[in-house]
Amino acid sequence: MTPFSLEAYQLMHDGALAFSDIEQTGIRVDTGYLKKQYASLTDQLTATEKTLWRMPEMRQWKSKFGDKTNTDSTTQLSAILFKVLDYRPTKATARGNAAVDDEVLRRIGTPFTKTILAKRKLIKVRDTYITGLLREQTDGYLHPSFNLHLVQTFRSSSDGPSFQNIPVRDPEQGGVIRQAIIPHNPTDIIAEIDYSAVEVRVAACYHQDPTMLAYLNDPTKDMHREMACECFLLEPDQVTKEIRNAAKGGFVFAEFYGSYFELVGPSLWEASVDLPLFGQTLRDWFVGKGLKTRDKFTDHIQKVERRFWEDRFPVYDQWRRDWYAAYLEQGYFDTLTGFRCQGPMRRNEVINYGVQGAAFHVLLWSMTKIHQWLKANEMESRVIGQIHDSILFNLHPDEQETVLKKARQIMCVDVRKHWPWIVTPLAVEVEAAPPGKSWGDKRRIE
Repeated sequence: MTPFSLEAYQLMHDGALAFSDIEQTGIRVDTGYLKKQYASLTDQLTATEKTLWRMPEMRQWKSKFGDKTNTDSTTQLSAILFKVLDYRPTKATARGNAAVDDEVLRRIGTPFTKTILAKRKLIKVRDTYITGLLREQTDGYLHPSFNLHLVQTFRSSSDGPSFQNIPVRDPEQGGVIRQAIIPHNPTDIIAEIDYSAVEVRVAACYHQDPTMLAYLNDPTKDMHREMACECFLLEPDQVTKEIRNAAKGGFVFAEFYGSYFELVGPSLWEASVDLPLFGQTLRDWFVGKGLKTRDKFTDHIQKVERRFWEDRFPVYDQWRRDWYAAYLEQGYFDTLTGFRCQGPMRRNEVINYGVQGAAFHVLLWSMTKIHQWLKANEMESRVIGQIHDSILFNLHPDEQETVLKKARQIMCVDVRKHWPWIVTPLAVEVEAAPPGKSWGDKRRIE
């Protein structure tokens, strides 16, 4: 990615300066809490290991491998599952061997594989996250580096520690980590402002599909609920929050990012067994509707996919074709924010990178302006981090309302004035913890 305008260069220059100040400010962590969690997780891990060894599958494992038995060995686990216990492999590694990753173990779904999954989760939280935070903290503060030059999708990254890698989608793992992030002072407030669906909104600025613009401009329209109805053969009042989220991530965003029915269908089929619907599972509902096998359900998703692109978003679909064809002819493409992307890229990368890069630049511009405003007005509140599409603040209690209002003004209004190509409304969600409480105690606020 190369800036081909002074404005694009200035964005990166100002962003790097803002991140430098943010890194110096630091993020306060509760080291006492982290040490207690480490000890607690160690006890849980010991108990889980004992439970695992009492299972009948472990007798077969021990019989096969004897003194070399190692419950952390994926090679041994693969042999036990697929050669001794005769489960059918559902996924292969890059070398062609039967995979035993978390997805495969969840599909098998026995008490044995669930116990292995629990053990893996405990190890990851303790040895990756807890240990990492304790190792990187200095006098109770983290000072992660935020980088603007390392990620191929043109987003930011962080290291020392990798602050953006906190497992936000797992409430159990993420909750343990967020509980360790505390305000700088006992009365301060941890707050987070998150752009809502910013990549979808920025993508619409490229393709300007009228159906998508209608969704984004009318808050009463719900694309994800509508697609949940189509994918799962439901009426709108039958769509729960969990089912809507399954359609949102498993179908809508998967399609937007270049997946297709042969991958989307099986994935939704597997997820359906864990989604409740009126005293049964979503899988039971499919079967009752005549979609009795994964292949039949995937055939159904193929039809949904065709209507999705050909009938619902034909302009978006044509833009994807034209955008990639132009890249093949020119060898590069230019983002809406003034950067040129060139070199060998796959089709999905060509379609996605420009959107992801510009969406992050919207956040970067906003974060930089907020940071500059806080400094210029000598506010005690500070930006302390950036995670994906959100900005993390340490707020002085007397400044909370003023700062959050200003941040929303910059993120939703001012950035659109700066970049007139933003033809879609921008929206943010705000979460804040009570004074003195941790990031894990945050709640949504208006």
